[in-house]
Amino acid sequence: MQIDWIEVFLYGVVFVSLYTQVFFLYSFFISRKQYKKDSFLDVNLKELPTITLVVPCWNEEKTVDATFVSLDNVEYPQGKLFVIAVDDGSTDNTWKELQKYVHRKNTILLQKENGGKHTALNLALNYVTTDLICSLDADTRLDSKSIQAIASVFVKNKKVSAVGGSVLIHNPSTFAQKAQSIEYQMFAFTKKVLGLLGGVLVVPGAFSVFKIDALRSVGGYQKAHNLEDLELTYRLQIAGYEVDHCHNALVYTTGPASVSALFRQRLRWGYGFLQNTRDYKKIIFNPKMGAFGMFTVPTSVFAYFVILSVFFISWYKIFDGLIHYFSVLQLVGFNPSWQYFISLDWFFVNTQALSFLSILIFISVLGSVFLGRYISGIRNGSFINFVPFFILYGFVVPFWVLRSVYSTLRASTPSWR
Repeated sequence: MQIDWIEVFLYGVVFVSLYTQVFFLYSFFISRKQYKKDSFLDVNLKELPTITLVVPCWNEEKTVDATFVSLDNVEYPQGKLFVIAVDDGSTDNTWKELQKYVHRKNTILLQKENGGKHTALNLALNYVTTDLICSLDADTRLDSKSIQAIASVFVKNKKVSAVGGSVLIHNPSTFAQKAQSIEYQMFAFTKKVLGLLGGVLVVPGAFSVFKIDALRSVGGYQKAHNLEDLELTYRLQIAGYEVDHCHNALVYTTGPASVSALFRQRLRWGYGFLQNTRDYKKIIFNPKMGAFGMFTVPTSVFAYFVILSVFFISWYKIFDGLIHYFSVLQLVGFNPSWQYFISLDWFFVNTQALSFLSILIFISVLGSVFLGRYISGIRNGSFINFVPFFILYGFVVPFWVLRSVYSTLRASTPSWR
């Protein structure tokens, strides 16, 4: 009997993928007691630490007002919340827009030459006198309870030094944004599970909070291949600091509006992930790093391998199957009719185990999205957004993964603006 090694490989990939999905779901349900303890409502407001929100801005004249409106609506003890906005050499009217808030209480406005997000954050770091520091993107809007929720994690767990919040898409209107809205809901679930396991991959730059002493002890922010949030998460955990995720600390962003803009963003993310992981390759399968080193990082790297492998094998099988199919038609003759196309014969349905396992993976992904919606408190999200999600991420993801790997091998930094 001849062994089809491609088939064997696909079975292995599907099994590992399904195992990972089931592991996430199982880990969430067995940790539901811990999940229920994460409510911030039982934390005394007087116990909440002081916090400074740093808002780095580059050409954000159209978005900075909405960000400050959301800051004004934040519910937090008076005198414990501070804001530092940094104009990182914008070429538009960002600095002029910021001047509206020059007299805002507990607010500092800074301006500097353009040097990148990490330089803006490090400049603000010199002015922080609070217990916690929060990095907040200028196009991000805070839920009124988000700061209270994320700060309460530090009250309940004195060991934690960094916490990421859940970033969601605000009013998605384009095809790309609707697809991202589903993806971000799934992220809310997966990041929560990784937090429960002690294996958070990244605290998002759009909304993350750190103990100021921990951040300064590891040297602040670095350029880190234009992915400073992921590199900082790596560096903190290597230094022995605990990182967590707060599922009910919600912020809203717009997300790239077009597929091309999304492609550039994900190319930057993919390139930054691969380069930073190569820089810190000693963490991979390092038992001292716990779930972060033994599960999170290896699984994330493996995902790139799976995506590319399945992509090439799938197209090979598609073309091979089409060639075989049309060859048969030429031999037996073919007289097309509408009845041929609309009729269904279950004899031709693929009943191989591989197909059923793939369906199970599909169902588990849906489960992850619904659980993300549940823990984020989303009640009015449109289910029709699943259509662009599966179309976009089913066909476009392999291309930006392939380009990320190619750029990494060539050490060619992709443009992100």
